[in-house]
Amino acid sequence: MMREFISCLLAASLLAAQQPAPPDPAWDRLYPNAKVLELMRGYERSYPGWVKVESLGKTSAGGDTWLMTITNPATGAASSKPAVYVDGSTHANEIQGTETTMYIVNFVLKNYGKLPRVTEFLDRATLYLIPMMNIDSRERWFRQPSNPNFPRTLPVPLDDDRDGLIDEDGYDDLNGDGEITMMRKKVPLGRGNFKLDPKDPRLLIPVGPNELGNYIMLGFEGSDNDGDGQVNEDLYGYVDPNRVWGDGFQPRYVQNGASEYPLQYPEARNIAEWMGSHFNVNVVMSYHNFGKLILRMPGARSQRPMPQVDLRVHDFLGKEGELMLPGYKYVWVAPVLGDSYGSSADHTYGRVGAFSVGIELNAPQQDFNNDKNVSQDEVMKFNDELTQGRMFVDWKPFNHPQFGEIEIGGYKHDTGRSPEGFLSVEEYHRNAMYVLLHGFHLPKLVVQTPEVIKVKEGLYRLHIPILNERMIPSVSGIVAQNRIHRQDLAMIEGVKVLASGTVTDRFMNRVELQQHRPERLMVSGGIDGVSTRTLMFLIEARPGKVKFVYDSLKAGKISKEIELP
Repeated sequence: MMREFISCLLAASLLAAQQPAPPDPAWDRLYPNAKVLELMRGYERSYPGWVKVESLGKTSAGGDTWLMTITNPATGAASSKPAVYVDGSTHANEIQGTETTMYIVNFVLKNYGKLPRVTEFLDRATLYLIPMMNIDSRERWFRQPSNPNFPRTLPVPLDDDRDGLIDEDGYDDLNGDGEITMMRKKVPLGRGNFKLDPKDPRLLIPVGPNELGNYIMLGFEGSDNDGDGQVNEDLYGYVDPNRVWGDGFQPRYVQNGASEYPLQYPEARNIAEWMGSHFNVNVVMSYHNFGKLILRMPGARSQRPMPQVDLRVHDFLGKEGELMLPGYKYVWVAPVLGDSYGSSADHTYGRVGAFSVGIELNAPQQDFNNDKNVSQDEVMKFNDELTQGRMFVDWKPFNHPQFGEIEIGGYKHDTGRSPEGFLSVEEYHRNAMYVLLHGFHLPKLVVQTPEVIKVKEGLYRLHIPILNERMIPSVSGIVAQNRIHRQDLAMIEGVKVLASGTVTDRFMNRVELQQHRPERLMVSGGIDGVSTRTLMFLIEARPGKVKFVYDSLKAGKISKEIELP
């Protein structure tokens, strides 16, 4: 305990020697792109060597895919350590994924040297973050009239209604208030399917089977801009940035929102190309909203099931997440949200071998009567009493070019999917701690005390146990299944290796021998989570010290000197 305390003090003094840290951001608000980038650059200036900000390339509309890399440079290069990757705002309207990632950044940097787990994480691992994946459309969400569900797409023009025109009939801010809210129209009695709520005329309620309605809903603000008799049928986009990745990709006639081919657009391609040379990434956590869900892959029920060794890890971390994140549910995505193809999590799992989850932030928090359902009365009560009316735009008359006299009003674009500011901080913090839980369980390998058997003069048999202290294996099951990258390597340096293999029964002295190149033992499957695997080497050597090296793409490189009698 004293050693751990002294280690933290030394680590704190090391990081404190840098420039003054930027002040904590106010976590009760959402930040536009320029402010997010300013924060990223501020951390880079304040923690030189520890924080690196770089562009992975240009995006569809000329932005940049900004990557942050955070680790202790004194303990090794970032790419040599096991890593957690986090991103946010894949869908531009799922806005607070960005703030979640920035909270993580702030927390680990401000608490290195103070909290042992944070210190261990940055010492032995690397944190990669892309706070704004869909950066161009995220900027549009802030700067142009939007609604809670729009814009979501990549900034790629597309002829959604197949009339030869592109993005010509999207939402219109008809009343010029900077919001895309709803349209409703009063009609003669009996021609509507809604009526005014007698308790609150701001709300409409469906009419019963024996009732006559006098209101209809017309959807979000917009008009028939192209004269085809439809409203809002060809919006900005639509290419879904979470349906364009390589693994499990399906064309647009199967998967709505897909691109013409996998990784067609740079937002996904920039990340995929970078990750293809960073196999040290063990964990991928992508922040979305809505629904308080921890989603595991595969995205579709028709895809190959996850190997049991990987499912064990997902189930453990998912169940821990349910405890750490009250109200969240760990689920297999396909049966709950429906089959989807070409997601980033499928790609990073199937092509990189990283344990990949999508996390849906936020859920309705207006359930005043705790019946597990949120009525529109409760949402309005929340608006009136807990935001003092901030969320709702009152209905105002408008003369619509096609619908005539209508009313425009409803909830602002920064409500619903993103929580009110006073509710954000706890969710950011709990999710940051969940990221650190994954960081804690990155593979941590230890060479235990070897057994040295002197067969005869100049000939030794070594049994070397390798312990993985944490839950994530050094090689995931999908890596072995898809042959994504090389297996772990084990070597004895500077001696002649006559035979090597994996000990399958140490009591009966059974070994599964490697047939070729015994000097480079390929440890198929690596070291499973929270387990030990014993390796055998038969070597020609003189008495003295030899060096054992275990080299893992996902767990890093460790070594130990072994004394030969």
